[in-house]
Amino acid sequence: MDVDLLRTVSIFRTLSDDELRAFCGLLTARDVPPRERIIEEGTEVHSLYLVCTGVVHIRRMAQKREMLLGRLGVGGFFGEINLFDPGLATASIYTMKPTKLAFVDYVTLRTFMAEHPATGYKIVSAMMTEMARRFRLTSARLVNTAYWKSAEAAVAHNS
Repeated sequence: MDVDLLRTVSIFRTLSDDELRAFCGLLTARDVPPRERIIEEGTEVHSLYLVCTGVVHIRRMAQKREMLLGRLGVGGFFGEINLFDPGLATASIYTMKPTKLAFVDYVTLRTFMAEHPATGYKIVSAMMTEMARRFRLTSARLVNTAYWKSAEAAVAHNS
């Protein structure tokens, strides 16, 4: 894993080169072909994933249809929710073109953060910042969708 590539991931931007090199040693890289499901909604997740090259789509089932929630490119990460709140995957993740992923299992990541608390704090703080940003975006989309649905209903009712 390349330190410069790791620096493109938002949660590692504040880490020093030494911290990044130490973290690189934890990662396993994998080349993934297009259209492969990396995580299936409703299954257990045990790792944090980083998108090194390529694009992944985040999809979730809604009334028997899979809906696109978002996409992540180089520097994106996923699998962080279960690091903090173990449970089942809240969405499915698919590669859309040839993609290189790096991943670290939660046990290894937690051990690293316990052994390097200052680095662990930087990583967790950056994760929380990104998760809050994603939550705000999702909340805004939900409100916007609800507004337009209620506006459509009002127009239909008045017609």
